[in-house]
Amino acid sequence: MTATIGPEEWLSFLEAEYLNDFIREGGASVKFAVPMDGGLRAEIERGLVLRARDAGYIVAQVSSAETRIHMIDQVFFKVAEQVRWPQLVERIITNLAEKAGYAPPEEGENALVDRLAAANGIGQQMFLSSARPWIEKGIFHQKRLAKDFRVAMTHLSLARLSGGPDGETTTETIIDWLTGRNRAISAVKPYSIFSRVSRNNARHMLESLLHMVRLAGYPGILIVLDISRVAVPRNPHDGMVFYTRAAMLDAYEMLRQFIDATDRMKGALVVVMPDAEFLDGDRGIETYDALRLRVYDEVRDSRLVNPMGALVRLSA
Repeated sequence: MTATIGPEEWLSFLEAEYLNDFIREGGASVKFAVPMDGGLRAEIERGLVLRARDAGYIVAQVSSAETRIHMIDQVFFKVAEQVRWPQLVERIITNLAEKAGYAPPEEGENALVDRLAAANGIGQQMFLSSARPWIEKGIFHQKRLAKDFRVAMTHLSLARLSGGPDGETTTETIIDWLTGRNRAISAVKPYSIFSRVSRNNARHMLESLLHMVRLAGYPGILIVLDISRVAVPRNPHDGMVFYTRAAMLDAYEMLRQFIDATDRMKGALVVVMPDAEFLDGDRGIETYDALRLRVYDEVRDSRLVNPMGALVRLSA
């Protein structure tokens, strides 16, 4: 008999050792949490989300039934949809302003530049002209970021700072590009963005987002990835995503790449939640050795669970 751990015990461990410590300090980890009873899935996911939000994290939930998770660009789009971009950008600008020696703004409905200028006793135009250099240095010249991403974030920051109708138009256009709502390059060419977010660059875009999240003062991102749909063997024609065997293997390869990229993913906890069939089913982890060898516990105690393991089994 395989040992399991209770959801509350595992969640408490994850909160103490990862959310409050390792991830907050800039680490990254991919955990596989397998509910042995399908009825536990909602409880585990709810517990993860509540703990992460209480700890100040941005939370993104991705379901394989709604998102084609074998395509990393679709995963990025789904995560980007759940980021509150205006608030993120405002926090970045405020933090960069404080580093440049300016006082933080008061809360309010006025444009950010008005609030920052008032807090520092200078004119709006004077503040705008002084802000451009440290915004460019803090964002545009950060070579670790994907080029189009840092261009987009620079325009978002300037738009959020100045406000007004033009700022709102810029913000909407760039967020539509970041979330995949508008894939037409012609919409973002005026902002010197010349590439779509695709499978070729989406992973670098996600790593860039993680950097900006920490620049904004958040400890990181929790991504809850429900992959239970991948195990469905036949298309039920229910309007949800169905994964062919090739798509299933692509999904497992995408997860393998997540694991291998943890040294570049600062402040990220990815919790993957498959069905119990993932452990020994015909469409489970045994079908893809590159993933199995990275997460499966070949040697394990029959009574005790290692809560720090890459893969844990949870039961009531």
